Amino acid sequence: MKPKFLVARLMRRFPFLYPILVHLIQWTAARFTVGVTGVVFNDRGEILLLEHVFRGRYPWGLPGGWVRRRERPQDALRRELMEEVGLAVRVGPPVMIELNGPPSHLETGFLCEVEGKVDHLSGEILAARWVHPDDLSGDLYWLDQEMIRRALEKRRAGDGD
Repeated sequence: MKPKFLVARLMRRFPFLYPILVHLIQWTAARFTVGVTGVVFNDRGEILLLEHVFRGRYPWGLPGGWVRRRERPQDALRRELMEEVGLAVRVGPPVMIELNGPPSHLETGFLCEVEGKVDHLSGEILAARWVHPDDLSGDLYWLDQEMIRRALEKRRAGDGD
């Protein structure tokens, strides 16, 4: 009998082996922090940009934050937008997943549609503005620029859902 069939047979016969296997994999698997970013469009096709307190070289950028333990990136993005600017959004498809920034950091970006309005600015945000894609300046971080480019492509192709 081939080894893979033997292993499959053992796993089916002794289901308690699976949690042990998962534990071993978790013990040896890579660890990453995960960030989430939203390319948020309003009904006029404008993109939300925020002036962030903690960003030095590129203070203006897309909204986002950190994903908490056991939190889905889409849920983290909804939470971050609500905390930072009081904005409800519909999170659509991913536009980018990138190993970027600090070592062991995975950044995820999503296409979003606004479902409310900015009603406050948290202590992390200095200002918020809606910008038409044609009016975006080049002083955005390269990752924000790439996420915007990909989100625009998805919207034009009708892949926003």
